[in-house]
Amino acid sequence: MCTALSLLTFKKEHLFGRNMDLEYTFGQRPVVVPRNYEYVDKVSGENKKIKYAITGMASVMDNHPLFAEAINEEGLGCAGLNFPDAYWEDDTKEGMENMPPYDLILWITGNFATLEELRPYLDKINLVARPFAENVGLPTLHWMVTDKTGKAIVIEKTKEGFKVYENKVGVMTNAPSFDWHITNLRQYMNATPVQPTSANWSDLELTPLGSATGGIGLPGDFSSPSRFVRVAFLRAQILMEDIENDGIIEFFHILNNVAMVKGSVITKDGKDEITQYSSCMNLEKGLYYYKSYNNNQINMLDMHKEDLDGSEMKIFPYNDVQVVNLLN
Repeated sequence: MCTALSLLTFKKEHLFGRNMDLEYTFGQRPVVVPRNYEYVDKVSGENKKIKYAITGMASVMDNHPLFAEAINEEGLGCAGLNFPDAYWEDDTKEGMENMPPYDLILWITGNFATLEELRPYLDKINLVARPFAENVGLPTLHWMVTDKTGKAIVIEKTKEGFKVYENKVGVMTNAPSFDWHITNLRQYMNATPVQPTSANWSDLELTPLGSATGGIGLPGDFSSPSRFVRVAFLRAQILMEDIENDGIIEFFHILNNVAMVKGSVITKDGKDEITQYSSCMNLEKGLYYYKSYNNNQINMLDMHKEDLDGSEMKIFPYNDVQVVNLLN
């Protein structure tokens, strides 16, 4: 399970990122992929070349970046989240962009500068069930895509077909389908950050127990629908200030509100599902921030400090040991 979020800062910069909720790690590393990088398409067997440089979190196998989320140098971002209802085609289709689902982020961020540039190609995508390797299972995913305009879409492929939704709330979680989550928000329209006034029930005057009572009824569990509602509410109410890094601070605070701690979510196999890491990407500046479950310190990677015309992908360490700021 995971949660994705986009956010506009006081300085009108666009942030995009996610919580990665899993019961295991997947060899994830922050990476920078240069312009014109070549990779092997597992469907066609052909070498493919990207146009734009990319940064994000990926596992790398045979020099092939398998991105969980990424942005490119032009400010187009994409994140893939677990979606059990996903369905992949068995065969390729002539005249279509045939690709495995784990390469969709690489294809989108590697070849398009904006959401509007991407839109005409969406109905040409054919996601094919080709595992990366014999010992690597196919992921079940859906995707959120956004750019520097602040607009966002959600891409879902199920047995019912290929669908693209406009995402006006800037949030995505997991199942059910995205349109179900949007309808579900209507049940929480009365939630407010404002403390309610007193009310009279018969001859009894009722007064609030204290602040925060306007939000009574917001779900507090870690299920996909509940996380969607909670993050959508917080995003809609957030107050930004004109201080350094305020957007980053608030972004991680929102994600913290739905982060899973050890023991809070147990899978059907009896394993702890936790928020392995939380990430945030600045679309204007090409910055990738993350913090891990075991290290609350925020790490930052600036893609523009790297050689974006180089020939090699650069892989950075995944910092997962707590760093403490010593005061004496």
